[in-house]
Amino acid sequence: MYTYNWTKEDQKLQNKKLEEVIEIIKEKTRKQISTLAIFDLDGTLFDNRTRTIFILREISEQFDRELPELSEAMDKFHELSVVEYNPVGTLKRIGVRSEEEIAFIEKEWAKRFFSDEYQKFDFPMSGGKSYVTRVHEAGATVIYLTGRDVGRMLVGTTDCLRLYGFPVGIVGTMILVKEDVAVEDEIFKVEVVDYLKRLGSVVAVFENEPLNSNLLHKAFPEALSFLVMTQHRPDSPEAVSEIFKIKDFKIR
Repeated sequence: MYTYNWTKEDQKLQNKKLEEVIEIIKEKTRKQISTLAIFDLDGTLFDNRTRTIFILREISEQFDRELPELSEAMDKFHELSVVEYNPVGTLKRIGVRSEEEIAFIEKEWAKRFFSDEYQKFDFPMSGGKSYVTRVHEAGATVIYLTGRDVGRMLVGTTDCLRLYGFPVGIVGTMILVKEDVAVEDEIFKVEVVDYLKRLGSVVAVFENEPLNSNLLHKAFPEALSFLVMTQHRPDSPEAVSEIFKIKDFKIR
């Protein structure tokens, strides 16, 4: 997670740029130009730290006697900010030190985390549903471009978007996921660029991973690119200066 001092000026710029996207879409729609707005999911429209905590609590209850350190840690858990990008970092921060426990928990976590069933425990980012709805109503095709894969997570992704009121499964929306789970997220997202260019004019791109944000900004230089300041990979590069940083989708 980022640590930052969010100022009134930062919020004003966030408001201005988010509104600018809506106005560009409306203008192009009036001219009958097809527009696209690309949204990542994990860490962008959804905070999946809640999914991780639910899974860890479930594991601790299911294997209470076998995992004493995890059980004790979950009894004391009270702060979502301890959840890191990967489960091993999270476990160490909450006090699980046993390498044997960590190895077992990591496997159990992965089976649940990368599945349809547990995505409903994600928490929508502030303002996300309202903003995506406005983008859709303004005339853009909403592209949910995610590194989740079709075999394990497409059904849950659709259900989760519908559960929280995002436009999904209707005209002007599209979910793009990986066919092959082994493909790296950044490679997958670069591979779909040519396809997206054929669909229309990309107006805005929203990502939480600086690497992906840089790649998509390079692919669509005329679009407004946004980096949502949530979790990202520990080894991520810096986002290029042309990418606007936002903390959520709220226009205040």
